Amino acid sequence: MGKDSGLTIPFSVNSHYTKLMNTVPIIRKGSIKDYWSNGILGGFVLGLFVFLFSLIDNNITDSLLFGLSIWIGVIVFFIGVGFTSEEYIIRKKRIKKLYSENYSFLDENNFILHHDLYFEGKYIEFWFRVYPIAQRQQNGQELEYYFIEACYELTQENKEREEKLSGNYFLGKLTFSNNCAGYIPKNWSNPDFKEEFDGLISIFDYEKLKPLSKNDWEEIYGKKIKEEKLREEKSRAKQILKIGKLDIKYIKPEKQIRH
Repeated sequence: MGKDSGLTIPFSVNSHYTKLMNTVPIIRKGSIKDYWSNGILGGFVLGLFVFLFSLIDNNITDSLLFGLSIWIGVIVFFIGVGFTSEEYIIRKKRIKKLYSENYSFLDENNFILHHDLYFEGKYIEFWFRVYPIAQRQQNGQELEYYFIEACYELTQENKEREEKLSGNYFLGKLTFSNNCAGYIPKNWSNPDFKEEFDGLISIFDYEKLKPLSKNDWEEIYGKKIKEEKLREEKSRAKQILKIGKLDIKYIKPEKQIRH
């Protein structure tokens, strides 16, 4: 795993829980690029609108200054407010929660906390990922829950059965696809990770699904999924402006499916 620059927080937070997991940077390497590009795009569109609207009552020089000031102002807002809030203040709070005793089972089993703030590790030969998810609600509060997934290997004989495996189980509603099963625990706000992992392994054993290593899954399925996602994202991208190295594109948001 490569080194990243940035402030880090140690895992230990109290005297009863002193074992150290890995540390992750509070500020992710390269994360400012997203805010910078969004600020440039958003500022350009808003600045252009202000420039055109200002031409009604002002000369072109004053209108250009108005538009340029709006463009710069939006960039400063994205970097100074958006980046600072999301990538430092909010992220720091989330990391602190993830370095709490609630995750001691994951630490005891040598799970790694990734820089994108999800856990990954091996438990009884199976590779698991735990995604702590926080969604902001209309009332301003955050709804926190977990998504758990694990990799498995299918034999050629039961490959056709994979789609039929998805459904309601005692753990929750499981989805089986691309040699990976995922679900939100019924106790979604505070799951017992050992109980969840043991339960999912018992389902794998019943269905005769064998362990699949992380590297094998990445090689067989992960690369293919990433390539498809990249192609899909490129299909939604529309170029707004290109001047030399300045290449501004708009990416249409993915269609959200309501359940």
